[in-house]
Amino acid sequence: MRFLFVTLFVLFPALFLEGQRFRVATWNIENAFDTLHDEGKNDWEFLPSAEREWNCGRYWRKLRGISQTIAAMELPMLVGLQEIENDTVLRDLTRRTALWNAHYRYLVTNSPDERGVDVALLYNPKMFSLLHWKALSVPAVENGLRPTRDILLACGKIGSDTVHVCVVHLPSRRNNNRSTRQLRSLATKTLTTMLDSLRGRNVIVMGDFNAEEGDGLFDELSSTLSPLLLKVGNGSNTVRGTYYFRGIWGYIDHILVSHALKPYVIGTSRECRFSWLLRTTKNIPHRTYGGTNYIGGLSDHLPLVVDMEIK
Repeated sequence: MRFLFVTLFVLFPALFLEGQRFRVATWNIENAFDTLHDEGKNDWEFLPSAEREWNCGRYWRKLRGISQTIAAMELPMLVGLQEIENDTVLRDLTRRTALWNAHYRYLVTNSPDERGVDVALLYNPKMFSLLHWKALSVPAVENGLRPTRDILLACGKIGSDTVHVCVVHLPSRRNNNRSTRQLRSLATKTLTTMLDSLRGRNVIVMGDFNAEEGDGLFDELSSTLSPLLLKVGNGSNTVRGTYYFRGIWGYIDHILVSHALKPYVIGTSRECRFSWLLRTTKNIPHRTYGGTNYIGGLSDHLPLVVDMEIK
């Protein structure tokens, strides 16, 4: 796999002007771990001494590939990221790759997830003026379930408008047993309760929902949010989704907006099909590992973007 490593020379506007377009993106970057053990976390497989041999060279190659991809997305104003291990990874990504010149700031949760993966938000402070933020915990342990990832909620100003931005990585359907269904239901309830408190306001929710359109999870969200449906088609690289698993493409990553913000959406959300994100011979996401074998890609997900305009 080849990455084109470029230095970014970007001039940002001094102020965000009403009527100006901006871009929002979300991307599950699959196991973005540093090379050190975090106390109390099950991150042992991503250490230099483990079978995967996750070392500094591989770590920095992945971060440079992520920075290249965000640059190719034309440096969105907001970037929701999933499967980030910690603050160290975000600091390295925004300060020690070509993204340093984009001047992104970031927020990252510190979830009780057993593996230590979290969600994060990159934002351009000259366009999104942060007012406050918090992490919403899913009360899993209190209900006898395994801990899961927090939900990130940030509030900021875009021009004169206040916008609430939520980044999620909801529990997977792994095994699809009773406890998994209970955990997914609990996480969804946590999200919908928060959204109910923001009715009538400008809200963006993005991330890895581990659910496609038609899933019961979306039925619970539909009364509050308007899903931005992807244009499903063959695409330039025969891509038909944001995630590929066991031979099947799926749209489990989403960007959704509240009804108040829907009029400002331009078109629909769309997946990014950059050549370096796909395996040349199969046109499927180019992962970092295939099992425990290092193959040098970035993620099993493709990024998703949408353009908006505050008028």
